[in-house]
Amino acid sequence: MSLRGLALAVKPLAEYTPTVRLLAVFPHPDDEIGVSGTLAKHVQRGDAAKILWLTRGEMASHFGELPPGEVAQIREGHGRAVAQMIGAEWAFLDFADSSLTGGREEALAIARVIALWKPDAVITWNPHDVHPDHRAAYWATLSALKFCRIPKLVGEAHRQPVRLLHYYRSDIPRPAIYVNVGEEGQAVAEQVFSFYRDFYQWAYSLEAFRADRSRLGAEAGVRFAERFQAESPLAHPYLG
Repeated sequence: MSLRGLALAVKPLAEYTPTVRLLAVFPHPDDEIGVSGTLAKHVQRGDAAKILWLTRGEMASHFGELPPGEVAQIREGHGRAVAQMIGAEWAFLDFADSSLTGGREEALAIARVIALWKPDAVITWNPHDVHPDHRAAYWATLSALKFCRIPKLVGEAHRQPVRLLHYYRSDIPRPAIYVNVGEEGQAVAEQVFSFYRDFYQWAYSLEAFRADRSRLGAEAGVRFAERFQAESPLAHPYLG
């Protein structure tokens, strides 16, 4: 076959519509703010996204003496509302807030979700964060990516490669991954941030939030970005 004939036999890249499945794993509703633009950008492209919260965040100090059960209902409602803004599926596990260990029980519960939902990439907290639940989420998710491959633990296993990403932390010597969330993803991220900020009356303003994400974008040569880390560099099929 001539080179010309070979070129005609290959479909244009635009005809391919791969679907990526992203799973975000976090301890508490509001932890997902830093990935909300990325999830929304993928959903807008036609990909699938799901947020899995390990607890309902019932120990949050903002609620004062309100009983934990009532706090849990409020914060679960927050999670549902945010997932709808993003266009993501959602689920809650039943672990107690401020009691996560990163151990086997939590890892198995996450692994069963992974085995059933079959993500291509999982995003969670970094392993050195000051909040014990945040650190525990990372370690439980890391173990879950092994457990999800074992049928005796999860039933029908998910044995395809799954990329693990975590929130960026400057003292962790791992490659930084920037996602260009664009104006569309940024708009959703601002909606999510504003939802929580208005409820909790945070001092951190929407203008500061936008400026921080614009700064990350400038580091990557785009307008707005979210930044993560991976254990190894991501390989791109093309340079542009």
